[in-house]
Amino acid sequence: MPEILNSIKLLQANNKLLNSTKEKDQKKINNNNSFDKILNKTIEEIFIRFSSALRTAQIYEPNNLAFIEQLSPLFTSIRNILANEGKAVFQFQENTLFFNKNRVKFDYISYHNFKFLADEFRKKEIGTVGFEPGLDDENLAQFIVLLANSKAEKENPFEDFQTNLENKEINHIFIVKTHPYEIATKMDDVQVKQSAKNVFFKSMTHMKESFNREKQHKKIHLKTSRRLIQSIVNIISQDESFMIGMTSIKNYDDYTVNHSTNVCVLAVSFGRRLGLNKEELINLGLSAFFHDIGKLEVPKEILDKKGKLTKEERKTIEKHTYHGVAKLINLKEFSYLPVNALYVALEHHLWANLSGYPKYWKRDKVNLYSKIVKMCDFFDSITTERPYRKHVLTKEAALGLMLAKSGTEFDPVLLKVFANMVGVYPIGSLVALNTGELGIVTETNPEVAFVLRPKVKLITDHNGNKIDGEIVDLTEKDPEAEEYKRTIVNSLDPNKYNIQPSDYFLAQ
Repeated sequence: MPEILNSIKLLQANNKLLNSTKEKDQKKINNNNSFDKILNKTIEEIFIRFSSALRTAQIYEPNNLAFIEQLSPLFTSIRNILANEGKAVFQFQENTLFFNKNRVKFDYISYHNFKFLADEFRKKEIGTVGFEPGLDDENLAQFIVLLANSKAEKENPFEDFQTNLENKEINHIFIVKTHPYEIATKMDDVQVKQSAKNVFFKSMTHMKESFNREKQHKKIHLKTSRRLIQSIVNIISQDESFMIGMTSIKNYDDYTVNHSTNVCVLAVSFGRRLGLNKEELINLGLSAFFHDIGKLEVPKEILDKKGKLTKEERKTIEKHTYHGVAKLINLKEFSYLPVNALYVALEHHLWANLSGYPKYWKRDKVNLYSKIVKMCDFFDSITTERPYRKHVLTKEAALGLMLAKSGTEFDPVLLKVFANMVGVYPIGSLVALNTGELGIVTETNPEVAFVLRPKVKLITDHNGNKIDGEIVDLTEKDPEAEEYKRTIVNSLDPNKYNIQPSDYFLAQ
């Protein structure tokens, strides 16, 4: 008990220190707030308008009203920036978007715009797009139409696009090729998926080794942990959907190890949609990775008990949050852990309304990372078979249950982001199509109008025969009938059909 109390006191002392530092810096921040708010609002508007205009140009002709309505305010915003700063430059560096060297801070609402713009730049190996004084709306329109409709060639995508730009005689707009290092390290889809699998299983192996070393009172290699989380962050920035699909893997014999890895992947994906920067994502990933380390103090016969827990057994399990904080503080490489990891270990069973446990934790709010990890922890847990759980929920049912607890157990704003990430039909779900085919959801659709139309890998034909089918986009229409080729009828429980969704991600 003294060890537990010391852990809490250390957290409280650290919190006071952070608050003191914040107060000292507040005056400096307030002085620049007014200017920053105006600039950030303008940058955000240009970013959203640019991606929206580009997306619209892929669908409509340049003289269409929908395109004109996106172009006009975009041109006005760019012209205003040029008048004030003399330049308007978009630049991608390591999956981060900058505008005039200011990092574009996107939120969950504009996440799909960021992803879309990043993908379009990446396809053509464009690292920078700049607009110069003298730009007119006609040149801007021509550039966006060209960017939207030029197919990226495999050999020299940037050079081909630059040639087209020169041939069109588009002035006052320049482009710069992506840095050679980023191109050299760029992986194709097959390589990304293979790397995702390697990193995922290396993470599980490292987690198992870390737990074993902790039991033997040996040093946990947190430098290695940090490098692995950094790799997870990098892979998610390239193929979030596939990495989330890997969390369909469920190792029942090594539940805590597998669960911790899954929660880490989900949390990093979640944090990215919230607009956290790379360092913040790594810290969030580390916090999620070790959130259940305190369970090493809980006897296995209690963790895996099939029947109902006694009051004493319940108390023993609930103490794992305190044990987690104590263990993290005592790690020899503790300096490699973010302070937030301590909060997550302690708070990941606290509800949004501050019920849950630990019940006597005196705080008026819960740490952001703790809220994120709690959702990911709950989602992965109730979709995994356990000795004490008779019924395993499908991912759709799990999300439905979470939405029913919005405002009480889960923060309602964050839950909306989480629901958007996993989708109405979460990645890894088994679905039945109106064609009689069965499929596994491989990627959600970020567009509000198409949330019910994800990408699906076909695993049976219309007669029910198992196949290694293609991945189809459910937004695709039959040009003659002008109807969608396929539509989801309902979701199915894969266990009833003896189907393991994870097999389809591992096979890719």
